[in-house]
Amino acid sequence: MRILAAFLLFGAVTASAQKMDVKTVGTSGHPTEALATPDGQYVLVTVETGGGGSGIEVFHDEAGKLKKVAFQSLGGGNAQGILLVPHTQVLAVGLSNEGVAFVPLDQTLRGTAKAQVLPQGDRAGSGYLAVTPDGQYLFVANEYGDGGNIGVIALHRDDAGAIHPETLAHILTPRATPGVTISKDGTRVYTVGEIVGAAAAARLPGRGVPELERNHCVQANPEKAMPNGVVYVIDVAKAAALTNASTPEDARHAVVAMSDAGCSPVREAVTADGATLYLTARGDNAVLAFDARKLESDREHAFLRSIPSGGEAPVGLFLFDGGKSMLVANSNRFTKGNGNAAVFDLSDPAKPVLRQTIRTGEFPRNISASPDGSTLYLTVFSGDELLVLRKSK
Repeated sequence: MRILAAFLLFGAVTASAQKMDVKTVGTSGHPTEALATPDGQYVLVTVETGGGGSGIEVFHDEAGKLKKVAFQSLGGGNAQGILLVPHTQVLAVGLSNEGVAFVPLDQTLRGTAKAQVLPQGDRAGSGYLAVTPDGQYLFVANEYGDGGNIGVIALHRDDAGAIHPETLAHILTPRATPGVTISKDGTRVYTVGEIVGAAAAARLPGRGVPELERNHCVQANPEKAMPNGVVYVIDVAKAAALTNASTPEDARHAVVAMSDAGCSPVREAVTADGATLYLTARGDNAVLAFDARKLESDREHAFLRSIPSGGEAPVGLFLFDGGKSMLVANSNRFTKGNGNAAVFDLSDPAKPVLRQTIRTGEFPRNISASPDGSTLYLTVFSGDELLVLRKSK
């Protein structure tokens, strides 16, 4: 039905050498994010179901075909981001205004788990998650809490290995914080605010750069024009040192860099070597590239380039093929039509090339991969579909 070129495959395969099959799997509600288990046997998809409920739909990979085997209810909060805490068998799920849910993987696979929910404040909008490689600290993008913040959660373990999460602090990242990611070495967290006040924008790096400092960001008519957004860089060690007694000023010290970031930045991806940060600027139909190190050391020269996203209102963003390729989910969410997925060749990062555009249903949203990188998963939120992209035999 839909075919994607083989540069979606992690590894040494060239961009035009081989194709991948794209299969469509229906979901029981609006899917937000997919997670493959470490053994590759199961794919877990967070979904919003009718009647205000949500949960995790569990699929078993049977000879390359996904078969639904269970549904793990998570109650009334909208299930969004999902990850497996490293060195544990515990899942963490962003549960919108309920906070962050923690559920055991083995019971989730059977649909029998009882969630432990850690609140993040009133109407927090807890969404996407990032975790340190050692599994000691979790960061949650609270899209609306205090106007937007990053929750810092310590994942304490008891002698039996059970997790006892504790919220240490909230780092303000206004206004509207829809995404978060962490560097591979676990030293930096990157997040965004969709809107920054004009006075603050005028003091940030990026002032005067037309791709970064914007005064008339409009995404949906008759929405009024807004100023640009911002990218934040958080020092993980400083964030982990915060406690319940820390003041908001203490928390702000964990933010080591900020920059203007175009119209409505919503997702982030950082290369494995930590050198380059990419953001989807939804209101600009663009992907912005920054020198991640210069965001801290040479801020006026950190911006590298703006890349047309190949569609409308880009949201999901994923790097693969050792950082030589990029997949962008163009949601087209404001006109309610079908979206697309755009594949870029980043072999020469200074000259990105759009290699293929794949039509999708309504609102393609987030992208993830299997542990071995041979399969990519793209959630199509309004279309109630999961796209599964695999190498052709």
